[in-house]
Amino acid sequence: MDTIKKILKQEGRLHKIRVGIVDDDPHVVDDLKRYVDLTDGVECVYATSNPKEALVALRRLKLDILFLDIEMPIVGGLDILGQLESLKRGNAGIANLQVIVCSTNREVGDKMFHYEVTDYFLKPFEQERYYKAIDRAKKNIQQYGLNNLNEENKCFFYGERGSVKKRLNYDEIRYIEAKNNQTRMWMDDKTFIEVNESFGNMLALLPKASFAQVHRSIAVSLRHVVGVTAHHVLLPEIEINRGEKGKYKYFDEWIEQNSISGKFQIHGIARDQKVSKNKNKKNTM
Repeated sequence: MDTIKKILKQEGRLHKIRVGIVDDDPHVVDDLKRYVDLTDGVECVYATSNPKEALVALRRLKLDILFLDIEMPIVGGLDILGQLESLKRGNAGIANLQVIVCSTNREVGDKMFHYEVTDYFLKPFEQERYYKAIDRAKKNIQQYGLNNLNEENKCFFYGERGSVKKRLNYDEIRYIEAKNNQTRMWMDDKTFIEVNESFGNMLALLPKASFAQVHRSIAVSLRHVVGVTAHHVLLPEIEINRGEKGKYKYFDEWIEQNSISGKFQIHGIARDQKVSKNKNKKNTM
């Protein structure tokens, strides 16, 4: 029984492959959703017949596979494909997105190679054609390794040769800093691990969707950024010098896409004070 519980626990940590569907034909959406429900290891987490809505949703969704129609009003499939690389840079949840195009137009097939889509097939399609496409996408996802199957696997192991190698999870790293031909990985304002890798190599090893260069010798963990100014990036108890604006476009785009304007006001305090005043008036009556 304990063995079964362990297996079930491990199964729970292995997330299902997340599928999205964008097609202006509701019947096609329903067909694809039904096929996805019958497919082992995958689940439909997003489906819409509104391509304009989908373009906005791709900024925040976590998806592994996207079924995409081409001929759609206002915002077509090619419009979405043309912006996909930019969307991937701003959203870690679609960094390794596999796109499967389904279309009624035979002439767009050649363009699909340009956009490097995972598969392309014509409508109407049989269920067997769907399974062939989803199998190809699943194989592409699996080659990214165990990190894609389980979020807890995202880590480094470090240590000297012959000694015990210790684990360091990506989300423990606040920022990395170039130091001569080595790199320091900082966990807080006082603690770092120095490794025998160049800054460029370390930046390439870290997930692109989670770390961004902000200075010629520094890259920060996006999840730990708590604020920005024109000249600094603020991490918990740490202030990082920020390079010239426009030089590190990935970070600038991330800030811009996630920025909202407004005046900060603590309404709760004023409201509580007002309530307490009203209570005092009632007590004196």
